[in-house]
Amino acid sequence: MSALSFRSALRNGSSILALSTIAMIGAPAAQATDGIFGGGSTLASLAERTLSANFYGFSNVVLLYAAIGSGSGQRIFISNDPAQGFLGTGLDPATPPDYLFPFLGFSTYPYPRIDYGTSDAPLPANFATGYTTKTYVWDPVNHTTTAVGTVSYPTASYGQPIQLPLFETPVAVAVNLPEVDQNTGTTVAGGVTWTIKSQLPASPAPYGGRIQLSTAQICAIFSGLVTDWSDTTTNIPTLSSTGATGTELFADANTWRAGSTAGTPGTGGGALYPYAGSSTPIKIVYRKDGSGTSFIFTNYLKTVCPLLDPSNTYGYQSIFATSVLPNNSFTQLINKVTAYGRSLNTIPADGSDAVAAAIGNSTTNHGYIGYLSAGFVQPNNPATTAPYAANVQNDYLRFKGGYHPGQTPTGTTVPTDFVAPSPLAAEAAWAALTAPTTADFNDWNVYAQTWPATTYLPGTASPNLVDIGGRSKLPLAPSDGAYPLTGTTYIYVYSCYGVGRDGVAAATRVANLKDYLRWHYNLYNLSSPNAEDVIIVNGFGPLPWGWWRVWVGAINSIYLDSASSTSITAYGAAPFNGCSSVTGTGAQ
Repeated sequence: MSALSFRSALRNGSSILALSTIAMIGAPAAQATDGIFGGGSTLASLAERTLSANFYGFSNVVLLYAAIGSGSGQRIFISNDPAQGFLGTGLDPATPPDYLFPFLGFSTYPYPRIDYGTSDAPLPANFATGYTTKTYVWDPVNHTTTAVGTVSYPTASYGQPIQLPLFETPVAVAVNLPEVDQNTGTTVAGGVTWTIKSQLPASPAPYGGRIQLSTAQICAIFSGLVTDWSDTTTNIPTLSSTGATGTELFADANTWRAGSTAGTPGTGGGALYPYAGSSTPIKIVYRKDGSGTSFIFTNYLKTVCPLLDPSNTYGYQSIFATSVLPNNSFTQLINKVTAYGRSLNTIPADGSDAVAAAIGNSTTNHGYIGYLSAGFVQPNNPATTAPYAANVQNDYLRFKGGYHPGQTPTGTTVPTDFVAPSPLAAEAAWAALTAPTTADFNDWNVYAQTWPATTYLPGTASPNLVDIGGRSKLPLAPSDGAYPLTGTTYIYVYSCYGVGRDGVAAATRVANLKDYLRWHYNLYNLSSPNAEDVIIVNGFGPLPWGWWRVWVGAINSIYLDSASSTSITAYGAAPFNGCSSVTGTGAQ
């Protein structure tokens, strides 16, 4: 089965939590030489399952991935315990798998060992020096978990923690809004007249484009300032191209898209058009479980929203400019909105697949909004029930005077739409970052790369200088076409591996893991099977190439080259490298 058909099979009604790549690609079980076991981020799960299928074709080694959420991805890594792989607070991620793996030494979930974890959030800065996480026991009868203790990361046993970005990760603002007539911008669905003049044509299927939302609109929605799609009376805070604060109505940005032949781009046709002709609540579907997707989304909100409301007139300082954000828990944001005296109409869901299902694409759920990786929205997700995504304004458009879809930015003659959550747009945001040069896991935290003190938004001038010093670079990347809701998915690996719980030799584990990482980052310079093609077709971006592929080059020279003193190593091997400070026997 090809990579594309494998991916389509995963997305068309099959449980991503219960499918094995071996069964999907129809490979003879006896040919598998070993497995690489782990999991975490549901955002990345579809891409990782597809990558696994292709890697098996390259190596005869199976990579098994449990979609258990970013919080659990960190927990299984810190504990080195496969029994800690739960989705959310009370769900088993595979009960039991439809396809079992006796030829790899086990026939039930959980996996026999943990070789890696994944998350879209970085490891805490104190991960190796005092950070603890709760551990749980799973009750398969009542389908509940009970906290039984805490665990911290033992560098003396596992070596130094390593977090490597797997790919550039755009997070889509996922929406369930109807398709409108491109000549009128209007349709009637479910008894509601919808007017979405910024909507891009559905064919050919674009990235994003179901609606185009400004920074001001997104901040208004997720602060509880605007709670209904029919709103035409609420003033929301904005920021001009010169840095001056102001206001506009929520519906002011409901303007014709670029290239429209039905109306003048950038205008509403001389009148204010509500998105919904009658009251339609904005219902926010959010990740209930520990979610790196929530981390990326709240990192964006914390970075950009307070800039619109420096005096806290609309509560953005109280809600967004807080030490609890960014956070894996979206509940932290809900609590801040509630404390300010507002409310969000929310629907919780465990895992990206559940969020996608809750938002959906049915008339019943029109008006639902949330956040998902680009792989879970159309067109990347070919399921007809999958939600769509919005185009989003970035700061480059703001300082060029592009406040509404279809306006012509200063210095150009062509109307421009907002930015879609595409791999190219994620790459444009990553251009603001600098590749690390050390083995310190904290240096690989892309969200902690911030603008230097007294850095000002482009275009701003006295007395309206907007200081962004100390703010995360990714949401404010000064690049044409940069998608601001961008982050990464991390793979966490140990610097020192011992014999696995299932008796697999440490040297074999390390050889397989390094082989996968070299293949994933295309260090073999293969044309096929090519991990980068799989990454792109799933809506993500490979790490930046640049002139010298500095990100991939750093990963190779620091962690994969056996000549490096910080290279991932098997316990007992010579030279000791990643096991040099280990007094135990390596990760089990």
